[in-house]
Amino acid sequence: MSARRSPFFALLPVALGLGWFASEAPAGAGEWQWLFSPKFRSPGYHTLPETPPGHRAARDDFAPASFGSGLILNGDADVVMVAEQVGSMLDAMPRAALSVEAWVAIERPQRWGGIVSCVQDNGDYEKGFVLGYDDQHFTFGLATTGMDDGDGRMSYFTGRTAYHPGRWHHVAATFDGTTTRLYVDGALDLESTIQHGEVLYDPSSPFLLGAYRDQNENYPLDGRIKQVSMEDRAWSANEVRERFDELGALTEIPAWTDMEFGFLVEPYLTWPTQDAISIGCETTFPSTAQLWIRRDDQAPEAARMVEHRDAQALHVFRVEGLDPHQKYFYRIRVEGLDDAQEESDWLSFRTAAGPQDAFTFAVMGDTQTHGEVAKRVSDLAYEHRPNLLVHCGDLVDTGGNKRDWTDTFFPSMQPLLGRVPMMPVLGNHEQDAQNYYDYMSLPEPERWYSFRYGNAEFFMIDGNRSLADQSAQLAWLESALSASRATWRFAVLHQPPYTSDSNDYGDTLLSSSTRGDLNVRNIVALLEKYDVDLCFSGHVHDYERTFPIREGAVQPYREGGVIYVTAAGGGGSLEDFDPANTWFGHKKARRHHFVYVAIHGDQLEFQAVDEDGRLFDQMTLRKR
Repeated sequence: MSARRSPFFALLPVALGLGWFASEAPAGAGEWQWLFSPKFRSPGYHTLPETPPGHRAARDDFAPASFGSGLILNGDADVVMVAEQVGSMLDAMPRAALSVEAWVAIERPQRWGGIVSCVQDNGDYEKGFVLGYDDQHFTFGLATTGMDDGDGRMSYFTGRTAYHPGRWHHVAATFDGTTTRLYVDGALDLESTIQHGEVLYDPSSPFLLGAYRDQNENYPLDGRIKQVSMEDRAWSANEVRERFDELGALTEIPAWTDMEFGFLVEPYLTWPTQDAISIGCETTFPSTAQLWIRRDDQAPEAARMVEHRDAQALHVFRVEGLDPHQKYFYRIRVEGLDDAQEESDWLSFRTAAGPQDAFTFAVMGDTQTHGEVAKRVSDLAYEHRPNLLVHCGDLVDTGGNKRDWTDTFFPSMQPLLGRVPMMPVLGNHEQDAQNYYDYMSLPEPERWYSFRYGNAEFFMIDGNRSLADQSAQLAWLESALSASRATWRFAVLHQPPYTSDSNDYGDTLLSSSTRGDLNVRNIVALLEKYDVDLCFSGHVHDYERTFPIREGAVQPYREGGVIYVTAAGGGGSLEDFDPANTWFGHKKARRHHFVYVAIHGDQLEFQAVDEDGRLFDQMTLRKR
């Protein structure tokens, strides 16, 4: 170690027990050295399940030496905490200049990944730095005094060189007061002069390795790290190259992971029709897949097989030629490299009902962040054995973060999704990310669509895109509504046209509110014109059922009033209501919940059930 590296942090490949230890370096060295526990369980963060899908429940601390060793980190359960709040060591943090490096092998890409993090990025409040990665490239985020607008301003720099999941890479970032540089595997990958001055810190920021974490965000690393260091000067390009060369042979080692072959996402169902359904699954590594499907009155050996011969991780089968309103069994077998295999249980579903058939469906929204809550709600919904699940959007917290799908949403929604097909709409938290379109097999154009089920038609609307007059989506909606011959008509979108919420559309404690999303309010006239019965939405994390509304006033359902239902209690943190009732407000509840609807002919039975199984609202409609 060089005496001029002050301060210096090094992650050493030794297991020292719980916590972290600081020891002063030999006299004259002018440096500090931190020895970290390889596993620090940080309280207050929980994913479902605790062991990430595909990982062994009992894990080693370090990878095999033949694959370059390295400290294994598997998400929330593993993080190396330098300081819970950097204010306790702020005098030792680099300010005028900064260099930070790590050898890292990323197993599972994500949108906002962190390797070395000391950051607060909450709305307009942006301070600190983070050496990280996204779903393809390495990144570096930095806030400085020269760009401070009063509450800090960060720049996120994204490199150009794609990393290879499971393989070692050296990533380093430097800042000399005027220029920010990002290096990948010893070579300059990005340079910028946007940030200047001194590094701007927030004393409350956690300083840690293996995650991007601040007050309201937590994106942990799934992979390996080794030789992490930081210094209060900017390394030259030659120095970065020399540091890379010291362990450059690591980049020649094949990819390694502690994940085992199997289902990353268990089989799930979408887009049911009377003669077809979509069945999806995802494996931890690319695989071929075989799907067997049979009617319930057929023997297992009579099942027909559909096959994906090209190796891929995500498999979505569109199975056609089925019989209407009929129960089917299905099973998926996946095969990876080295003859690794995994096979699901025999699962079942029912194809869509016809116009004369009775059926039921469940409605939920905003499953989002709390997987354990979404699990309770979805399990209760499954107890009712609905034919169909309608989701009002915000399936996940961050649509571009794959872990939100694989570690929280899909596990929390089983066994419901394995036996009940789901039809969702986009929420704002989906971010219009490709993950949504990859996982969800839906009618074109997918952003918005309609589908028939029994004697009902559902009009699935994207409230994130324009619904103004002359917009493409509003034109589609009128065309679809005018062509519908269904007895029952339901609109589904994320943002509510009407809500008694306390602060999403104006602070009702201090001022006025628009009482709903003004963009989606543009659909109201069409819903009234074309005899829509119920409009389901999410976004505001509570439950509300309005009085029937027509032409901006409460009017009886039998006279054309549309009932608006906010069913956003699937798992997101609960919100509250205007302390005074609104002109349209009928039934309200601040609790996690789902809605259950049964239809037989011209009669509709409606129930709202909370996460403890208690019925707290109900109504019956006879089609006007």
